[in-house]
Amino acid sequence: MFQIKTEAFGEYEAYLLSDTTGAHQLKLVPAFGACVIDLQLNGQAVLDTYKTPREMGINRWAKNVLLYPFPNRLKNGQYEWDGQAYAFPVNDVPTDNALHGFGTEQEMEVAGSEATADYAQVRCRFDYDGALEYYPFPFRFEAAFTLRSGALEVELSVENTGASALPFGMGWHPYFRLSEDLANHHLHLPPCEMIGVNAAMIPTGKRYEYTTFSQPRRIGSEVLDNCFALQQQEGRIEIVLTHADQELRYWQEVGESGFPYVQLFTPPHRTCLAIEPMTCNIDAFNNGEGLIRVESGERRAAVFGVDKKV
Repeated sequence: MFQIKTEAFGEYEAYLLSDTTGAHQLKLVPAFGACVIDLQLNGQAVLDTYKTPREMGINRWAKNVLLYPFPNRLKNGQYEWDGQAYAFPVNDVPTDNALHGFGTEQEMEVAGSEATADYAQVRCRFDYDGALEYYPFPFRFEAAFTLRSGALEVELSVENTGASALPFGMGWHPYFRLSEDLANHHLHLPPCEMIGVNAAMIPTGKRYEYTTFSQPRRIGSEVLDNCFALQQQEGRIEIVLTHADQELRYWQEVGESGFPYVQLFTPPHRTCLAIEPMTCNIDAFNNGEGLIRVESGERRAAVFGVDKKV
């Protein structure tokens, strides 16, 4: 049996989804980008999270928040859409790019919740009115978090509530771990190509076959901050992270109605691995790779999740 409760997290309200044994728990803060501050599957915490409201407010490394209307980087913050030029503020100073759109700290509202014998679900919603001059396209963004025994599933969706077509990309920014010892985790990736980037982390147009983790391999001292194009065109891919006798299976739907890209990032503190589903490539507002064109009144959705074995 699953249940949903609310509790204070500083000035915020946190939603706690859990089963009655407490072995499976999800805690998130809708009013701060639907930030996940705890995920436990089969009794084990599997995310590196913010521990305090102050830490979450600083939002360093954008832990476990939603990314939209684009994930990753936008070159110099600039793009053109249907013949009009726009420019996002540059917020990634080292690369002179815009990073992760503007969704990471938006105040989302709870649009619905449900607890049954088999699962608990919370749906978070953000209605954007197009007020920002650099993105004057109204939309409704939703994230549905569904917790089951040993598993979490997340559906992200966008609905164009404006009168004209809009450009869109979305993703999540989770930091997974089975212990704080990242080096001794083993990683297994599906067939993929590494996106070639320049010094400003913008794609060069080149792609490279990537086989480093085509078989399960210890992460060791490997440094990753790379985007990968997934070669499978339909269905679901899996990325497997193991440590000792523990196994975490992250998955995402691929293809045009899914997440055909994933970013992997080993932060400097090296206690976790970011596995970031992305509907589009880096700088997609300019190169168009995976960019979703959402027509007026249209809704687009994509799904990912994570399972942990006992």
